[in-house]
Amino acid sequence: MRARGALGVFVAGLVGLGACGDGGDAADTRDTHDSDAEVDEPDGDTTAPETDVPVTDTETQDSEVTGDAWAYLVARYDKLETLAGRGQQRDQGVEWVAAYEGGPATAAELSRPHMAMADASGRVFIADKEAHAIRRVDLDGTIHTVAGTGVPGDDGDDAAAGSGRRLNNPNGLFVLTRGASSGVVFILDTDNGKVRRLGVDGQLTTHVIVPGGVGGGRGLWVSDDEGEAWIGAGKRVLHWRRGVGVSVLADGFDDLGNLALDLEGRLVVTDRGANFVYRVVGGQKVVIAGNGETAGGGEGSLATQMAFYEPRAVWFLPDGGFFVGTHEGNQVWYVDPQGVSHLFLDGGDGHAHSGDGQYFRTPGKKVSEVRAVTVAPNGDVLVTENDFGYVRVVRHR
Repeated sequence: MRARGALGVFVAGLVGLGACGDGGDAADTRDTHDSDAEVDEPDGDTTAPETDVPVTDTETQDSEVTGDAWAYLVARYDKLETLAGRGQQRDQGVEWVAAYEGGPATAAELSRPHMAMADASGRVFIADKEAHAIRRVDLDGTIHTVAGTGVPGDDGDDAAAGSGRRLNNPNGLFVLTRGASSGVVFILDTDNGKVRRLGVDGQLTTHVIVPGGVGGGRGLWVSDDEGEAWIGAGKRVLHWRRGVGVSVLADGFDDLGNLALDLEGRLVVTDRGANFVYRVVGGQKVVIAGNGETAGGGEGSLATQMAFYEPRAVWFLPDGGFFVGTHEGNQVWYVDPQGVSHLFLDGGDGHAHSGDGQYFRTPGKKVSEVRAVTVAPNGDVLVTENDFGYVRVVRHR
């Protein structure tokens, strides 16, 4: 099954990025595996060979490069804005207060958010990790809690209102934007070792129980029919299938960041500890971006010769290119279909935060510690960034 999730197609430029797939029945898809059971190991070797130089994707080595895709992309984006977060409590633990609820999202403190993703209507869901909650930013700019109470814990697996159920360090989420399940939000409830399902009716259930727990997991991707899920779990990528359970798709990673499926439905992961972006093919790690170093390369470099310092974010575009966001590099890059790197959004250390209301290509250090990059169905680019807690948006023209 090619479960391409939220990849979408070009409609009037980059507008219309949304979920692709078969759709399907969203009824009771919870995995029934015992949480103490072992994860099923697939047949064959799922670990990349022990080597100092990982396998490299020859598709990114094409020396005949063009700037057309980059110019096309740049022409379709405009101003940078802060969508949520005010950053005044900095990187300390943030307590959610009553005054934030229903107020302007830019007046609310976020607690090291790790992912933001929009639904088909343009509402943005945020994994507010250290506040143990999921927030939703509505079209009028107000922010609302849709899951989690702010207190870490686990209130079981049966259906209940999400805003009354505890979560524990939700480190990722995924929003379905097309088909019968459009609007359903999946939550990587990291320290509870579960993937939760938040229905459009606000009911929270458990979709997957991960045997042995998730560990330091971040990435999550769910198929449109809700029948498959890909989960980043520390040094392993797990694959869940309805009726089958959880198996190890690949392991031996250093420190996984986010993950995504490309246009062909192939899994791509960021490994912030190794400074690589990999495509996973038959359990093997194939480098599509990064040189394994913390410095080197720059604008116009082939992605496999470019240093992406602690890559955490990856997101594919319908042209075949993709975004990479770097935590320590403090930047967002676009890798075009020929594998050439272009700086999309610049940033800096020291928790840089600037550029609101300016054209996104205006010089300046605008972001810091990039955690996630996603593209909304209307084409807006959402950037979750900064230990001080911000979600930024680059508006589509």
